[in-house]
Amino acid sequence: MSSLPPEGAQAVSGRPGDRLTMVELRLLCPEDEVETLSEALDALDALSVSVEDADAQTDAEQALFGEPGMPPPRAGWQRSRVVALFASDAAAQEAARLLQLQDFFAGCRVLGIAPVPEQDWVRLTQSQFAPVEITPDFWIVPTWHEPPAQATQVIRLDPGLAFGTGTHPTTRMCLRWIARHAPRGQRVLDYGCGSGILAIAAAKHGAQEVEAVDIDEAAV
Repeated sequence: MSSLPPEGAQAVSGRPGDRLTMVELRLLCPEDEVETLSEALDALDALSVSVEDADAQTDAEQALFGEPGMPPPRAGWQRSRVVALFASDAAAQEAARLLQLQDFFAGCRVLGIAPVPEQDWVRLTQSQFAPVEITPDFWIVPTWHEPPAQATQVIRLDPGLAFGTGTHPTTRMCLRWIARHAPRGQRVLDYGCGSGILAIAAAKHGAQEVEAVDIDEAAV
């Protein structure tokens, strides 16, 4: 790592033996400069740019989802943490140096530059998804897990871009309803099917005919 990080920043070294594949530049930014900062990072060859609430997990955290009858959500957080990934420490250091020369950066601050150790990203992602119990004998199970011993009805489904893994309360509620009111011999339409999980569940519970429809190209 470079010995002279940008003003106000901390350069964080990786652990011995770690293979570093990327370096992250972390910045603090007010709401009205997030878009400008993101565009500048893109122009500086950032591999990716992500934005999150700098006050997350505190009393000042701001939710940005809308609810019926409530005012529209804000366009962004008052204080945003912007994280950009770069291919090398030198690239991250240079980006931080150039950003601090820009007029718009006056209200922003460099929080730090840190290495991102190489990981088995597939295994890390898989570790976040466990089998989902719908009823004691009906489970949604990713292919890298074994079904529980008590599972007599199993849908093998790996999480992807399409909505519907069984973890969302509305999906789980619909799956539980299908399991308890098996549509044997009936025709079922899954309109806006996403992953197709409800259509598959209906077929497994005896539906005579199932049609699944979606306009999303990521849908299965």
